[in-house]
Amino acid sequence: MMHSVLRSTGLLAAALLLLGGCDVIDDPVIPLTINYRGEAAPPTFDALSSGPQHVLLEDFTAHQCGNCPPAGVLAEQLAEEHDGLVHVLAVHAGSLAAVSDAPFDTDWTNEESNAYWDQLAFQVNPIGRVNRRGGSSEIASPNNWPALVEAELALTPDAHLQGAVIPDPSVAEDVHLHTHITFSNSVVGEVRLALLISENDIIAAQLDYQNDPEVIENFQHNHMLRGSLSGADGLVVATDPAAGSTLQLDYTLVWNNEWVLDNSHILAVLTNADGEVLNCLDLPFTP
Repeated sequence: MMHSVLRSTGLLAAALLLLGGCDVIDDPVIPLTINYRGEAAPPTFDALSSGPQHVLLEDFTAHQCGNCPPAGVLAEQLAEEHDGLVHVLAVHAGSLAAVSDAPFDTDWTNEESNAYWDQLAFQVNPIGRVNRRGGSSEIASPNNWPALVEAELALTPDAHLQGAVIPDPSVAEDVHLHTHITFSNSVVGEVRLALLISENDIIAAQLDYQNDPEVIENFQHNHMLRGSLSGADGLVVATDPAAGSTLQLDYTLVWNNEWVLDNSHILAVLTNADGEVLNCLDLPFTP
């Protein structure tokens, strides 16, 4: 069967990841080149005729939300139970994410986390979204996460994602990002690809009402949304794609050393015109 093929070599000139607060942290800028500039040819991917539905579980949390740590534990458990299929994104946002006196004097919010917070129909911590089913404003309480995750995993996806994030062996600051999409069904309207950066093993303060003392100064924050390479809503990569069509995007980005490369992931999130997640994929950095 013949497949129509769409190809892009980068659509974004630069992306600004914002970190601020009372602590002095440089705003890391991770620009994408207009063209992939690696010496090696981009990897090739075969079109996928089948594959599982992956789940984006967004956990809206905050460092001064004392009820948030149990929700984070639940999200982690769901990811472990469905290894490789459930991708957690800890979105720090809302009034409880504001900075105040030490030890809560680092701002973990960013442009993307604030944008996602503003999309919610009801803003409270902790709350979540599961594949943004029902649209980007739809929220889900932690009690409903397990059932919603199971329902998503039972679906047949409209698209399949593959990809790789590969540091350049010869240019220390360059990292190459490759994403391949196979549309298993036709999709109506614009399709967007968001490239979100998350980081694990960030040690910082967290309020936890179940802990004694309630303020944990050396809490381990995982899956923290740090920003994006595409904006919160992502890049428009296709319009009305047909079943069987494929799309590969190859980017080069300049990595900022403020980030711990080995602890960071790029989460590729493909959404439809209603903002629902068609599929997603967590891409750790591959040496």
